[in-house]
Amino acid sequence: LEDSRYPESLYTDTLIRIRAEQGKVTYGRAAIIKAFLIKNRGWKEGEDNMGLNEECKETSYVLGRIFAVLESIQKDANPGINATIRDRYFNSACATPASIFPVLIKLKNSHIKKIDRESVAGKIYYEKLLADLMGKLEVSEENAGIPKRLSLEEQGKFMLGYYHQMQKKYEKKEDK
Repeated sequence: LEDSRYPESLYTDTLIRIRAEQGKVTYGRAAIIKAFLIKNRGWKEGEDNMGLNEECKETSYVLGRIFAVLESIQKDANPGINATIRDRYFNSACATPASIFPVLIKLKNSHIKKIDRESVAGKIYYEKLLADLMGKLEVSEENAGIPKRLSLEEQGKFMLGYYHQMQKKYEKKEDK
């Protein structure tokens, strides 16, 4: 109402609630994270659009998107699965991605083989999507593209990337 900054506790409590529920990012939680990052941290990446920002190259946001794609691959390979990678690895991937993403990529390879047996088009779709996302990660001599740790601000961006990518999956396809 006063156009002032949001309280830090609102942001941290939202992240804590998401972690407590193993990555359950709801619309309201995503809105709080995005509003906080824009207002308090001056984040410009997400101001113009409400949904997925495909142009964003921030490592934490892209990692969240990659995590969502990896979860989708697992779900497509094993329909009706009870516990997904979100249930087991979300908190670790969000806080210490360098230690978890190699494990997830290894799991992805076995899931992709299973998808390939059922649908070559599905495999190609996921491989192209992952290649595009991996290409957005900045790789240098001292940085392999995946940071060892993410700050609280970066964890919020990871969760936002995850949420936006998952929502993109459920968008209606436009008629051509």
